Amino acid sequence: MWSSVPSFQPFGDIPCPGGARCEVPYCLFSHDAAKLQAAKPSSLDGGREVKRLKMSDGTKESALQTTPDPRQAATRPVFVGSIAPKKPSHLPNKGKSTDHNVPGRASSPAKGSNALPRSATRPISRPPKPTEAKLEPTPETVVKLYPRKLPQDPASFTRRLLLLQKLHQYMAPLNEEVARSNAPLVKVLHLSANQLNKVVIEEEERIALQHTAVYENVVKQRLVALKKMSLDDWIGARKEVIAKEQEAIAKAKGEAPAKPPPEAVNSGLTPKEEVIFLSRLVSPQAGLDTHGYVTEMPTETDLEDARAVLRLADGWEVCERCKTRFQVFPDRREEDGALTTGGRCTHHWGKRIFPRRSQIELPGPPRLSCCHEPLGSPGCTTHDTHVFKVSDVNRLSLIMPFIETPENDKIEPHTAVCFDCEMGFTTQGLEVLRITAVSWPTHKPLLDVLVRPLGQLLDVNTRFSGVTADQYFNAIPYDPKNPTTDPNELRIVDSPYVARKLLLSFIGPGTPVLGHALENDLNTIRLIHPTIVDTVILYPHHQGLPYRNGLRNLARIHLGLDIQQGGAAGHDSSEDARATGELVRFKVAQEWKMMKHDGWEIRDEGVFPPMPPDGPPLIKAPPAASMFAPVANSMLGAKPAEKRKLSEFEEGGEKKGDEPLAKRQG
Repeated sequence: MWSSVPSFQPFGDIPCPGGARCEVPYCLFSHDAAKLQAAKPSSLDGGREVKRLKMSDGTKESALQTTPDPRQAATRPVFVGSIAPKKPSHLPNKGKSTDHNVPGRASSPAKGSNALPRSATRPISRPPKPTEAKLEPTPETVVKLYPRKLPQDPASFTRRLLLLQKLHQYMAPLNEEVARSNAPLVKVLHLSANQLNKVVIEEEERIALQHTAVYENVVKQRLVALKKMSLDDWIGARKEVIAKEQEAIAKAKGEAPAKPPPEAVNSGLTPKEEVIFLSRLVSPQAGLDTHGYVTEMPTETDLEDARAVLRLADGWEVCERCKTRFQVFPDRREEDGALTTGGRCTHHWGKRIFPRRSQIELPGPPRLSCCHEPLGSPGCTTHDTHVFKVSDVNRLSLIMPFIETPENDKIEPHTAVCFDCEMGFTTQGLEVLRITAVSWPTHKPLLDVLVRPLGQLLDVNTRFSGVTADQYFNAIPYDPKNPTTDPNELRIVDSPYVARKLLLSFIGPGTPVLGHALENDLNTIRLIHPTIVDTVILYPHHQGLPYRNGLRNLARIHLGLDIQQGGAAGHDSSEDARATGELVRFKVAQEWKMMKHDGWEIRDEGVFPPMPPDGPPLIKAPPAASMFAPVANSMLGAKPAEKRKLSEFEEGGEKKGDEPLAKRQG
């Protein structure tokens, strides 16, 4: 080792940053053991204490004994707070260092001392590789609000500048309203200052080129239109502009143009007849438990067993995302106020993708749709806390009891309801955050509100729920006198109990409730409903359960409709409810086309088979008739005579139909 005692030490009162590892010949810093030991640990070895050992002969040993810093030997971090937005911290003395006692950093020398700056006392690291060098982002070029020079100016520069400023003055408030919106799909349409200037300049230029002779009149007409324009009109105009730009880009790249909007489903029936025919698609209660539906109220014995299991579990759960065991504290832990343990959750949010077989080569390993990495690779997404989901019916009932749909005399006849929920993770599991209901088949909005859950909110699950933290925490309380259903201005109710009560005001036991994987939505609000139309059951997977067709694929295949295209912005329950309703209409159109060909009729509040003039019907009713007709009669309020006629046909129609046929043949 080189001698560390030079003849001249200009920094002899400062401990050497390298300590015993220093290999500089004639080091200019002090290597006195007392000074090294008295020096702060952060200035020697990145936050660890460094002590020199003495050998038996009194000489200094080059080996180091390191003891971990007790500040770094703390327990694993736990999730303490909620997802409520944190206010930005205002640091005093901006531009000056205030981290004198931060572990892993050297203390700043006092002003006026002859000590070196911090850059000379921090640990020495190797120079970065060229690939590791970070390039500063190029600042955005400022777009000044000036009219562009044209071959033939329609007016003087001063006049054009004045009209340009007026256009900007009328567009800016509309753009700011977009920025204040809580809807993610609307907020993305907000323009920055430069983008807004560019839009204004391009619009003024377009008017000047296309309407040179009447330039001022056209600009004034545009100003009047902007002054009267609503936020929805502005959003629609922005979407049209973006669609045209994307179409132009696709055309320039040689890609296929965007397909036209799909045609509306035409069943050939009136809305009233569609609801009457819908009774044939209602799923029977027998067998719904295999799809996850709750058809009976849990018993008190089952609930007591669930309580005993929860007491033994002591809050330990398995993460729904990364399968890590962690502990949940619904009322916060006493010692530190934590909600969960286990630290941050690193996981993959995507599904498994199995490559197709090829005749030339073997298929590759399964990959994940989120990052296209193979199974078993480290997670690509990180969240502040682990989350869990409760699926046991008895435990769900302990959190919020199930109820059966009560009678409701106030509902309108011949109506059905499309229903969808969006969920987020809380300390009680997966709870409802948004509930949407629209009438069927008219798709008239009935209910669309945010819901305050029972537990502490851990993750709003935006990628799938479509609900953002800003939208949730800034929502206005629900007002029954002003029950707006505008998706851009959702109101919030106090609990899932209130949301369930609002839904029950639109349905009764005989009201058909439509949905996709409807058991998840009904179990989330703890509702047992007898009249179910589920697109998962109407369109079963070709491999059978537990495989299911997704709503997005069904809408694309049968309707030509692209839904759930928001990506990280998540799903829209209003869009999903309408797509579900159209899938049911498509199934109604298919079934009615075949039955109409066989002579079936919709009359007298029911669906009737063909009746020959001289006797009972000769056509045997399909299984659906005997299965769902009692439900149809009770749901649609058929008269006793009609109910008796249909039941007689179902019970003995086959025998009574065979007898006249045998006599005629004889």
